[in-house]
Amino acid sequence: MDVPALSAPALFDATPTRVGWDASALDPHRPVAEARHRSRVWVQQHWRLAEVADSVELAVGELCANAVRHGGGLAGLELVLGASRQFTPPVLRVLVIDHCPDQAPELSSGTDPLSEHGRGLRLVAMLAHRWGWHRTGVDEKQVWCTFTVENGGRATWMRV
Repeated sequence: MDVPALSAPALFDATPTRVGWDASALDPHRPVAEARHRSRVWVQQHWRLAEVADSVELAVGELCANAVRHGGGLAGLELVLGASRQFTPPVLRVLVIDHCPDQAPELSSGTDPLSEHGRGLRLVAMLAHRWGWHRTGVDEKQVWCTFTVENGGRATWMRV
């Protein structure tokens, strides 16, 4: 009698699906540049999502720059890779925390084409699947955006 061959157990993937950095862990002289770099490295090397790395890096840079310039300072950054569920693909979420919960981020309207400011959130809105913000406490808010990730690490750029 033949004994059925046992299949080898699947390798356990210990890569975290949530990673973040408190502002104290970032270079105090260049927090935005370091946040962009850490995000790119994590998305490309740990999650192997090279196709979305440029857009995530750009969104992180814009959201962190806004936190420094308009949000009372960068408090932290988180990246969350959500698993796919029935009828929904995996989602990569960028969360940037700042210290100014009373100042709501707004898309600028009718930006002067020669202006050097006012395009950051518009850029994030164009690149990301969705974006938004909410208070996380008395003295903080999170500005977030999501990127839909297809199987194989390809990002989709459809907007809702």
